[in-house]
Amino acid sequence: MNPGAVEEGAKVASGVVEGLKSQPLSLALIVVNLTFIGFMGWIAHEFNQRTTHQYEVKDQLIAKLLDQCKPGQQSQQQ
Repeated sequence: MNPGAVEEGAKVASGVVEGLKSQPLSLALIVVNLTFIGFMGWIAHEFNQRTTHQYEVKDQLIAKLLDQCKPGQQSQQQ
């Protein structure tokens, strides 16, 4: 009888764990890489929020300028 996918996956996982036990530097590298990916994701999220806020403020200013530049209001200001 052929082993199923779960059994094969368990064998691979246990092999990886044994390999990492014998190579602690590899485990440290994996942890550092995961931390770096998480940090870069957080930075990208913060940068996206900042950029979105800047565009919202600019859109509000442009709408305000357009309201001030309507044809009927120019003759009243002059």
